[in-house]
Amino acid sequence: MAATNPAQPEALADIEARTPQALHPILEAAFTYRKQLVLGVAAILVVAAAYAGFQAYGAKATASAQAELGDILMTTTGAETLTKLDGLIGTAPSSVKPAVVLEAAQTAMTLGDYAKAAGYWEALVGLTEGEMQFVARLGNAKAMLLSGNAADALKEMNELVGLASAAYTVPVYRQLALTAEAAGDTAQALAAYKKLEEEKVGDTPFIEYKISQLESK
Repeated sequence: MAATNPAQPEALADIEARTPQALHPILEAAFTYRKQLVLGVAAILVVAAAYAGFQAYGAKATASAQAELGDILMTTTGAETLTKLDGLIGTAPSSVKPAVVLEAAQTAMTLGDYAKAAGYWEALVGLTEGEMQFVARLGNAKAMLLSGNAADALKEMNELVGLASAAYTVPVYRQLALTAEAAGDTAQALAAYKKLEEEKVGDTPFIEYKISQLESK
């Protein structure tokens, strides 16, 4: 019987220490089959090298896309900016794409192309979660309203009211008031303005004016 190599445990421990945490299950499976130890270790090293290479490629792609986004925002304006951002959306890695889509949505809003902006906001909803997704939905509702689609914008705002945190109470109810009024829902617009009055916003005189105006209808 061949003698056990005392250096093997140290070598295996060293390999495990240098291997990404996500690959440790592979190590455990390989160590189960001692007779195939050499082949198993070789496979681990190949996978680890591929994993490291993928990580390096991802970091490089992210840095490149971030640099390109910065260059677009610094060197272009208006419609040219939107065209460049459109091109970057198609090539940007997932880690950068939400930032690119957000800039495209804001640029389209500035240009007054609200229908196109709504498309960007909707895309951003699918790319994000949590607070950023909430902001994207709010932007989408505003774009729909400004593009003349008040009815759908109001449906979206009614959902967002139920999801808004305390920090978003004022902007959400302000947009709800405007949207409801544009959609012809006077009762809901009035209720939203009264909610804003309770929050004691900075433009209280205007809010009081709107309440008086809607109550007289």
